[in-house]
Amino acid sequence: MKQVTFYYVRHGRTEFNRDGIIQGGRVDSPLAEESIWQVEDTARALADVDLARCYSSPLGRARQTAEIILTGRDVPMQPLDDLREFDFGTIDGKSWKRYGARFAWCYLWQNFSSVGGETGAQVRARVRRAFQTMYDQSADGENVLVTAHGAIMRYVLLEFYRSLGPVRRKIKSETLKTPNAGIAVVTGDDAGFDLVRLPMTAEEFQRT
Repeated sequence: MKQVTFYYVRHGRTEFNRDGIIQGGRVDSPLAEESIWQVEDTARALADVDLARCYSSPLGRARQTAEIILTGRDVPMQPLDDLREFDFGTIDGKSWKRYGARFAWCYLWQNFSSVGGETGAQVRARVRRAFQTMYDQSADGENVLVTAHGAIMRYVLLEFYRSLGPVRRKIKSETLKTPNAGIAVVTGDDAGFDLVRLPMTAEEFQRT
């Protein structure tokens, strides 16, 4: 049976993260210079993993993260639009201070369609497509780097965390905190996908 292991990494801390700007699928900012060390720590934590390929969200912050992790490796990076961050509509790029309450209301219902963005169901479908595409294009036994986003990771958990039943999985997905440059592990085979390691820092990853 074909098996592929995916090392899912959230992008490093960005300038918008630092400055309190809502940052979804419509906007982008570079990694904050003072936080590059986070991604470098993640690169070191994954140094012994033989990566065969990399898929990245097309947004610059995820691509920049992948480039740092892949420094010195001959590993192709392929942008995959289904890995793009949740589209938060017209409040994307606005300040948390001013629009945080509106964001929180949409987030509570996992539905940003009222402000022109996506629904949770649409994002969940994208996550399923993304992992199936990556699995289909990978060979048996390969390790694959995936660089994407925090909200997308919530839907990876919602879709693939087999350790919990549906209700507890939904609650866990809505409260999950994925650290910048944090690492999670998903395995895939012909029967489906399984989130086997929840997001953790590079230091925690190396200890487990």
